[in-house]
Amino acid sequence: MAYIDTVQKVSIQVRGESVECIAASFKGVPFFFETTEFSGGGRNVQTNSIPFSNSHVNEDTGGNVASFTFNVYFVGEDAEIKKDEFLRVCNEEGVGELVHPYFGVFKARCKGGINLSYGNYQEYISGTVTFVAEGDYSKKNTVVSLPGKTRQKAAELRKIVADNVASSFSVDGKSKSVMERAVDMSYKAVDAVYSARKYLQKASEFVKEIGRIKSNIETIMRAPKDYVKRVQQLVTMGSEITGIDFEEKEQVQNCIDLMYFAIGEDGVYDSQSVENRAALVMLMRMTGASVVAESLVDCVFSSVSEAERFQDDIHAAFEFVLSETEDPSLYVTAQELEAVALKNLRDNLSKIPYEVEIELVQTNNLLAIVYGVHGSLDRVEDVFDGNAIRDPLFVKPSDKLRVICDD
Repeated sequence: MAYIDTVQKVSIQVRGESVECIAASFKGVPFFFETTEFSGGGRNVQTNSIPFSNSHVNEDTGGNVASFTFNVYFVGEDAEIKKDEFLRVCNEEGVGELVHPYFGVFKARCKGGINLSYGNYQEYISGTVTFVAEGDYSKKNTVVSLPGKTRQKAAELRKIVADNVASSFSVDGKSKSVMERAVDMSYKAVDAVYSARKYLQKASEFVKEIGRIKSNIETIMRAPKDYVKRVQQLVTMGSEITGIDFEEKEQVQNCIDLMYFAIGEDGVYDSQSVENRAALVMLMRMTGASVVAESLVDCVFSSVSEAERFQDDIHAAFEFVLSETEDPSLYVTAQELEAVALKNLRDNLSKIPYEVEIELVQTNNLLAIVYGVHGSLDRVEDVFDGNAIRDPLFVKPSDKLRVICDD
């Protein structure tokens, strides 16, 4: 099980529906969950009434114990094995290490029973389990997982925009002109996703889904919830479904384009078409923003300047989206997502190598200079290739030697 900063996220198929799950573990045994609830804080106060009186007594029995309830899934051909191993460690006595993607790593115990249920076709095993923190949870959990928080906020943003669009987008029972305009706008949205995700154009599943949506667009649009879900799946489709590995930085850059998605107003006069247009535009922009923030977590930058360029581009895109957002819940969630994603980026800047110029007081050879900077000769070739050195045996102060530093 990877540590919290590299927490794994997957999309699994449950009875034909896509369910986004995140990894956690207990006593070293991993499991996936769709939702998690936290209960804690405050005081545990017992209120007792006084017989034959209108008064009562409050008894403070101490602080409430932090508890975490998961909605878990076990899937795949080895689902039974995974489930049995999870039950084994949960039934053991004593505390164990709970790795929670949103709340950190701490000691906990499994509380109460574990409720499990099976799908009709044995496609998956789902259930609920609750853990209680051991000892002083508040002091041990002082570090927030920014990657986990980013993923949480991204999923929250997608859900809010999906609910909003599903309630405002409508073609059922409307005039033919409304349907025609909705079809035209939907084609533009799907084409924008296809153009933005260039690296997936060779993935058969992605291309097939594009074709299925466009060929059945009128039927799909009559069920707005399904329509929205399928559009979002196009934007978020990852390597676990397509089988294609892609560069996270490329995904960030391409999905920034979706954050500027627009549909022209020509021919859109009736109120329902205006509402449909606004809903589709916001669906594309907010879903694109969620993917940008999620992908940013896994980006590896070669230099601080490269990371800063990404930071500036992402900030500009979020500022544009926020300036066009009228819904308060979308605005607040998108703003929080931007803040946590960019904070994670800034916190990681210290881990990115950077260039410094070495001031030489006298002529020296390259080996001695590199050893003096790094304490080894491992980077001699990198320094030589990165500088216009005429003679490695005689490096002069005027050569302005630059080296890569990690700290």
